[in-house]
Amino acid sequence: MIKLGHHPSHCTYGSLLKGLCKGGNFREAMQFLNELHSIPSALDAVVYNTLLAETCKSGNLRVAVLLLDEMIRNNVLPDSHSYTSLLAGLCKRGKMVAAILLFERGIERGTFVPNQLMYTSLIDGLFKAGQPKAAAYFYEEMVKKGFYPDTVALNAIMDGYSRMGQMAKVENIFSLMRGGMLEIAVKILKMIIAEGTMADKCTFNMLISKCSERREMGKAFDLLNTMSVLGVFPDGDTYDAIFRGLNITFGFRDSQNLLHEMLEKGILPTERQYITLITGMCRVGDIQGAFKLKDEMEALGVSSRNVAESAMVRGLVKLGKTEEAMLVLDCMLRVQLIPTIATFTTLMHICCKQHKLVEALKLKGIMELHGVKLDVVAYNVIIAGLCANGDISHAFELYEEMKRRDLCPNTTTFTVLIDAISKKRDYEKGTILLADMRSRGLIAGDESMQDLSEGLMFWVVKKKQRRSQWNTDTARVGEESNS
Repeated sequence: MIKLGHHPSHCTYGSLLKGLCKGGNFREAMQFLNELHSIPSALDAVVYNTLLAETCKSGNLRVAVLLLDEMIRNNVLPDSHSYTSLLAGLCKRGKMVAAILLFERGIERGTFVPNQLMYTSLIDGLFKAGQPKAAAYFYEEMVKKGFYPDTVALNAIMDGYSRMGQMAKVENIFSLMRGGMLEIAVKILKMIIAEGTMADKCTFNMLISKCSERREMGKAFDLLNTMSVLGVFPDGDTYDAIFRGLNITFGFRDSQNLLHEMLEKGILPTERQYITLITGMCRVGDIQGAFKLKDEMEALGVSSRNVAESAMVRGLVKLGKTEEAMLVLDCMLRVQLIPTIATFTTLMHICCKQHKLVEALKLKGIMELHGVKLDVVAYNVIIAGLCANGDISHAFELYEEMKRRDLCPNTTTFTVLIDAISKKRDYEKGTILLADMRSRGLIAGDESMQDLSEGLMFWVVKKKQRRSQWNTDTARVGEESNS
């Protein structure tokens, strides 16, 4: 542009600054702003406001305040847009005292005229800070100034009351939405929306999510039906909120119907939803239904077949049908379907719990044969099983194997081994464990590990002292014999 003789406008500079900020290149944006100082009339409120808005969105309030000071030094007076950005940034970061002081002093000095965005930011920030009375005060002040809440403000208010568990107020607000005209009683928020603001999808999703968390599934389905009546179409988030609630309340039949309703409306259920439901149906003993879901999942291509089959194995294990789970596992391996590591770990855990250590170690061998690398959790399961069965030597061999494979033993590993070795009074292994724990900084830095290692350290040191005393006594006897 410059080479062709076209002079960039303030919008050009603003667009470049905005693009740099959105890409996270704040240093380059500030360098570009410094370059603009040498260009006559390049800097105005539009350029500064663009950079100020993006800086506040990123939460870099220190830089935002410096920009505001620089505007004043360069005789560019901040306007309502400047202060709106700064106020929104303060509220977003939870700096409510600073935000209110900025707002009140700005009005007193006539620095800016308050607008709807300022009020909405304050209301949202105060609710999130747990200050509903202060939020209600600014809401009333907003209405007195002639600003009626939009959907953003409405969602902020309803989300605020939902966070505090005051669902009665939310339901009172929502009940007045159903007619299409939003008229909130004076006792609640003194809100009247003259043009009939309709609740949007975000509002419904938020309310449905809160109902599901409270296990009030009847209300959640009422809200879903109301969406259809008002012409607001549910999306994946809507169904996911209800799905979570149904799983909490063990409504697996309803969950299955909900998944099919999603398919009818062209919304493809997620792999997580199918897996959760398959596991849940196995838990309540509906194996046939779980297998049907697995087949449906494969047919829709929601995930790979080995994931679906693995879910069935874990579901059968949780139901206590270990033999059936092993049969499904065997069928998978026969057709070259490799179960997930979580599936192997679940099976090994139940084998260890049932004191079938041979089966657990056999599963470990199958994993390695098919190229499935054991993680720390899988090793911990077998080590714990071996220790519980009194096979400390084999458990310690696996511990050493973990280290050779560059897997870092965690607190669980050390806890199990410390307990087992302390009971057996195995001096050699205890010494190795203490050395490893010291090298990891666990004894000095982790209070829980300090407690666990105290007993181990006590008898290892005592054993060492006794061995040293025995060597001294032996040497003395030898000397006396020679003399």
